[in-house]
Amino acid sequence: MEFKFNVNKLLPRKINKVTHNLVPEDFKGDRRELNECQRLLSRILDDMGEASARAQGLNKPITSALKLRDTDHMVYLLVDSEGNNGLGSVVGLLKTGSKNLFLFDEMGEHYQLQARCILDFYVHESRQRMGLGNILYQHMLSEENIRPVKLAIDRPSEKFLAFLRKYYGLSKIIPQNNKFVVFEGFFDDESRDVRSNRYSLPPRVNLDDGTPGNNDSNGRNGASLNGVPYVASISRSSFGRYAAARPPCSMANIIHNTAMLGQSAEHTGKTEDANIPSKMFVYTHTRTHARTFQLNLYNL
Repeated sequence: MEFKFNVNKLLPRKINKVTHNLVPEDFKGDRRELNECQRLLSRILDDMGEASARAQGLNKPITSALKLRDTDHMVYLLVDSEGNNGLGSVVGLLKTGSKNLFLFDEMGEHYQLQARCILDFYVHESRQRMGLGNILYQHMLSEENIRPVKLAIDRPSEKFLAFLRKYYGLSKIIPQNNKFVVFEGFFDDESRDVRSNRYSLPPRVNLDDGTPGNNDSNGRNGASLNGVPYVASISRSSFGRYAAARPPCSMANIIHNTAMLGQSAEHTGKTEDANIPSKMFVYTHTRTHARTFQLNLYNL
């Protein structure tokens, strides 16, 4: 792919590695030159990403300058220094990154891995079938010190699968439930992630000693609160926003005439006429800003 600016000056190496800072490895210059370098490099990443998406029949690009920021992804750009009348042209792109994946091996065993992945791979149509893709891929393997079989491939095209089969003998795919493809040998030397069921609930415990059992004949725990039988609440899961404890219900305490904030609700005195009941809610406000309603019954 050709550009109107000097690609050789921006990307002096045959294969240039670009990270989240959008600056080539060999860059040297002041702040003004840095901004110009990032602008031109963003143009290259965006255009190459769009070309890759069109070649793979995708709705939107996988690679862009914006998607590269704030990630651990790396983009390798293959440059033909003699292209575009000596200005240089970009002929290949390879993007890698780490992903937290849930995968299954040949036996159906479950793994959770922080896997290194191939996220995008593209060689310009005018330079395909010339071995340039293999040169780019070999450079990436050497830079990241990883074997081809240990890489997870994100939505590989048929051309990419044929490339892996031809150059690296990777043909036995292990089916997965997600969009990634792995081959036999990927799980060698990996430990399986065994996790407990996050939705399982512990048994009911006694309020006094925290041990199961000690229930009365009605199936409730023996502990009580102001004479009202009490059933210990089951501890919540420690995952997600639902881990927060639910505050006690003040109205429930009022209805059952149970203790609130260390004080119990009490009946007041009687008047001469006990046939006309009246209810009055008294609003109280504590130092901890907890708001409760206490019901006092007055018989007038």
